[in-house]
Amino acid sequence: VLKHTRRSVVRQLADTPPKIRRFLTALAAKVRRKLDSGTRRLREADRFLKRPNSLYSYRPKGKPKALPRHVPARTITLQATIVQ
Repeated sequence: VLKHTRRSVVRQLADTPPKIRRFLTALAAKVRRKLDSGTRRLREADRFLKRPNSLYSYRPKGKPKALPRHVPARTITLQATIVQ
């Protein structure tokens, strides 16, 4: 068991530098991609909202806000039962 463990550790160690090199190359590419925010807009350009509006609360600009709906209160009537 000890001989097998030593061989597997040596085998992993021999493969590690290329793996580290590939990982660091991919990591550097990802960091460059994340930091690149593209071209800047002109200062005179219209401002825009950074957060998108909620998909569920969308209301067209011309439509006024809806008033709350008034629902009549429900009445619950209990029937008396005779227990024998």
